[in-house]
Amino acid sequence: MEEYTRLNKELQHLQTQIAEKQWVEARLIDIEAKKANQKANLVHLQEQLAKERADVTALEGLSLVGLFYSILGNKDQQLEKERREALMAQLKYDEAQQSLTLSEREAEGLQVRMQRIHEAEEMLEAKLEIKLSLLLLEPTPAAQALKQRHTQWQALKKQKLEISEAFEAGKLYREILELLTRQLKSTQNWGTWDVLGGGMLSSYVKQQRLGDVRKTLSSLRHYELNFRRELADIKQSLDLDVELTGVEGFLDVFFDNLITDWIVQQRINRSLAGAQKAFSQVGEVLDRLGIRCQQVDSQIAIEEDELRKKIVEAT
Repeated sequence: MEEYTRLNKELQHLQTQIAEKQWVEARLIDIEAKKANQKANLVHLQEQLAKERADVTALEGLSLVGLFYSILGNKDQQLEKERREALMAQLKYDEAQQSLTLSEREAEGLQVRMQRIHEAEEMLEAKLEIKLSLLLLEPTPAAQALKQRHTQWQALKKQKLEISEAFEAGKLYREILELLTRQLKSTQNWGTWDVLGGGMLSSYVKQQRLGDVRKTLSSLRHYELNFRRELADIKQSLDLDVELTGVEGFLDVFFDNLITDWIVQQRINRSLAGAQKAFSQVGEVLDRLGIRCQQVDSQIAIEEDELRKKIVEAT
């Protein structure tokens, strides 16, 4: 009981420190926007000050402007006017600089407070874990209900991790499919090229392009299997009824003729259609995974709030 009393006091103190987090975050956003405006205004005032100083210098020196006002007989009067304007510009600039300095100091203070809040949050989580471990040892109905909720929360977090891993694996797989699609598109219309007399240059380019396709296909199998494994972990499957290996075995580029080119081209076209279909399918699966991830995030947040409340309220 004494242990619970001590923990409860520490939790209450930490929660008090964290209570101002929302206000500090909002204030930081406001002060950063204010600083941006102040910096822009300072640049403008600096340009204005430089202009006013240049006007004074022009009248004080032997410039054409100074000579002009001397002839008119009102140089001193104009010089006084320019000096007043330069002084006002200097005062405005100094005031803006001071305002920016004060805003920066306020921002620094808020950042220090935010750092302390983050530390309090970390400490709160540690204290909650300690209290939770004690509560789960209690042979009471309340402890059993808490244990069940804690198990549900852990299961949701595991599910979120598995969905995230599947999503990342799917992104990598889709990137390889996109690369394969670009490579296959670059090999289209080869038959026409040879008919027009591509010759040895055509054969060399084909060899290079098909070599790139082979390498990509090799990587594609790895990423596809990895994606399927990750999906299996979350009880989902991906039906990819396509053939992406049709290009292999048709590399007789030094003996090609119109018929061989036609066969290779047909294989390339089928593989391209398959890659595009697979890319679309993977995109649909990633969309579903993204939606499911958001749903699990919401469930986790609800469970965390309820679990935290039960732990804090327990005596």
